[in-house]
This record gives sequence, C-alpha cells and structure tokens, in this order.
Amino acid sequence: MTKISLIHMIILISMAACPPFSAANDQDRPIGPVAQLSPLAFQSPADDTAVPRHRVCVEIRQEGTTFQIYRNDEPYFIKGIGGRHYLETAAAAGANSIRTWDPSNADELLDRARDLQMTVMLGVWLSHDAADYADPCYRERKIDEVISLVERHRDHPALLMWALGNEINLEGGDTEEAWLFLDDLARRIKEMDPDHPVISVIAYNKSTLDAISALAPHLDAVGINAYAAVDALRDTIDQSFYQGPYIVTEWGVDGHWEALQTSWGRPIEATSAIKEEWHLMRYDRDILANSDRCIGSYVFLWGQKQERTSTWYSMFQKDILGTDTGAVSFPAVDAMRFNWTGSWPHNRAPEVSRMLINDVPAEENITLSPNQPLVSKVMAGDPDNDQLTYIWELLEEPEELGIGGSYEARPRTLVSVKGTHAGMLHLRAPGLAGQYRLFVYVLDYNGHAGTANIPFQVGSPQDYKIMADLHTQTSN
Repeated sequence: MTKISLIHMIILISMAACPPFSAANDQDRPIGPVAQLSPLAFQSPADDTAVPRHRVCVEIRQEGTTFQIYRNDEPYFIKGIGGRHYLETAAAAGANSIRTWDPSNADELLDRARDLQMTVMLGVWLSHDAADYADPCYRERKIDEVISLVERHRDHPALLMWALGNEINLEGGDTEEAWLFLDDLARRIKEMDPDHPVISVIAYNKSTLDAISALAPHLDAVGINAYAAVDALRDTIDQSFYQGPYIVTEWGVDGHWEALQTSWGRPIEATSAIKEEWHLMRYDRDILANSDRCIGSYVFLWGQKQERTSTWYSMFQKDILGTDTGAVSFPAVDAMRFNWTGSWPHNRAPEVSRMLINDVPAEENITLSPNQPLVSKVMAGDPDNDQLTYIWELLEEPEELGIGGSYEARPRTLVSVKGTHAGMLHLRAPGLAGQYRLFVYVLDYNGHAGTANIPFQVGSPQDYKIMADLHTQTSN
C-alpha cells in the first residue's frame, strides 16, 4: 500500500467516525426551531465583496474591586437587547449592544450593528446533553466550528465578545467534562483573538458559579440569566467562589415558572403596566446599583415569541388580529428607553393595569360552566390621552409546552373581537370543557399597545378527562 493510499484511508476512517453535524446532534435554539448549522453557513458567498474591517480592541479591566469594559480604551457599559429584530428602534432608544444565542447570519447582523453604532455579543450554541461532552466527535466538530467562526469574525468592528453556550447547566449539562471542554474552547478563542473577551452564559445557580471558578479559568466574565431572582443575584455571586465580573444576559419580567399558578397549573401573567414597573425597578436596583461587578445587561426579549403565551416575554407584538398596524411595542420598551437615556419617548404606550372575568381576578381560579355568560373588564389608560382601541382574543391553552425556551406553537384562536368602546367584552364561555385564556390588546395607533390576559377553565379537570375519553373513542 502506498503512503498516499494510507493517508486517504485514514481520512475516510476519520470521516466515518465523526459524521457532520445534523439537527439531532445538538439542542434546539431558544427562540425557535433552527437547524444546526455547519461552519460554512456562517460565511458569505465566495464572490461577496469584502467590507473593510477596523479591528476594535475590547477588554475587561479590574481597577481595585471594580470591573469595567473598555473598547479602544474608552469605558463601555452594556445597554443590551436580547434579540435580532427592531434594531433601529433599539438604537434610537439608547441600546448599544445585541446578544445572540447562536452565530447564524452573523455577517449580516454584525454589519447592521456597525451601521447602527451597536455591538454584538456573538453566541456559540453548546449542547445541554452531558453525553456530548464525553463524545470526541462532538468536541472535534464544535472546535472546528468555533475556529471557523473566530477566523471569520474576529476583526469585525461591531464584535464585542464571544458567548459560549446558553444555560448548559440546565437539563444535565452541568458536569466537570462540560466545563473543562468549555474552558478549552475559551483558551483556543483567546489564542486566536486576544482582543475580545470570552464568557459563558448560565442559568442563575450558585453551584454552577463555583464550578466555573474551579474549572473554567479562561473565561473573562460570566453571563447570568435571572428573572424574578435577579434581586438576589448579587448576593448569590458574592457568596460563591467566583470572583470575576458578570453580565445579566437575560432579565425583565418574572419567569413563567416563578409566577403564581392557577389551581389547574397554568401561570398567571402580569399586565404590561406591571411589567413596565419591573423593568424600571430592576434596572436601577439590580443592574446599575451593582456596576462595580456588573458590566452590563441584555433585556429579554426584544422581539416576540410564544412561551406559555405570546406576550409573556415579548416586548413587541406583530400581526394582531383585526389590525393592519404591523408590529407594536409594549410599555417595557418605553421603560428601557428611560433606563438607557433618562427620558421617556414623546409618545408612550397605553397602560393596562388589571383584567377581570365576571368581576373575578385570575388569582381566584376562574371556573365557568359551558356557554355561561362571560363579561371581561380591563382597566386601561393612556399617558398621552390617545384614543384607544381594544382587540380581544380567546385562545385555547397550549397543550405541548417548550422546555428551556425551546419552540412552542401558538395555540388556536377561537374568537377575535375589535371595539373602540370602554374596556368591556361580552361573550359566552366555550361549550366544551377545557382550559382557555382571554387576551386584550389596547392600541393607541401610534405604534404602541398595552396588554393583559387571564386564564380560566370551563368545567373541571374531571370534565376534561371525560371529553378526552370521548374524543379518543370517536377517533378509534
């Protein structure tokens, strides 16, 4: 056998041992069902005209007990958004950075950020499955992907830092092998690109911070996702072994797992007015007040997604039934403009403070009989005294729920009603036993809306079982 033939055989054996990535090799993305991309997917076509790059040096400096980001020797505090949409609105509101969870379409996003004088925390998606970190093929493919990514984007002036993984400490990925591999990735990136920090993003957890302190010394900072628990975040960090800076990489409203639940297990969502108050309070109390170690934050979600409801985390909503206004922004967007600039927009979103069904709040576990009259009232106003329009939607509750932010289909809409009168709706409850949720959107037709929703059930859980059994018998 010739030397060349032997080399070919070794290459073929290597390719067979480690097949290319597929969607089944990794976890779903947090915003929706996005296929696993190869490193080539991050590159522009071969004939793409090169854009001149002016490398920007980013570093995190420690000055006494205080940490500070510097871009080209200028102090920089992250005023960030989580999401890829409505970037012009974000820049106009005072945001200066964008966080991604994966590097898809990175060329386009980095160029848009540069044009808007914003930066990008570029995410690298990592598996949540502990077995992958013991798999040489997974590790090899991920190293190749990261090398290609860094080579492609390290000189882009809008690049702020690299973010390895998102909450790999959930669903079993919080292992010694995982953190050692992640640290190896960080080391490799820093060797190739010493001008941009490397972080990892975790779900709020003290033991994970301890593991990072011991096993991942090449990380320059830690990103932490925290919702209602953001008020305890700093104390938790101080009590851990981790001594470095941190970024609050997801924050905003209470998580659906933290919210009060109905007696049948559905989360009760806060109104948009309450969410606005949370954004104001938490930014001042939990982010700015801790700026000696907190080097910035990314509010979640600057966009729209279905996660338990279509409005829970969304700061925008598009395609509201019965309107042709396109996307509207919720009051949380106004709050972030105030947080970032110290001033309110010239026209603000309507405020929705409370919603009832038959004079009963969600906290009292609203249960109706089939076809029972239903009267919903909403308390709403507008800071600018704009004329308001009310859009009501009655939806079934989702049956298949996402995990950890994975894709979740929006449930079926049963009724959509538009009205300009005071916030009151007269309906009849559905005729079938089940779980439902009534939404209201209060629009000012200046591109803004306030919103609220209220869960209720028709019949009882025993009635649901009877209906399910009848459906099964009919199907058979």
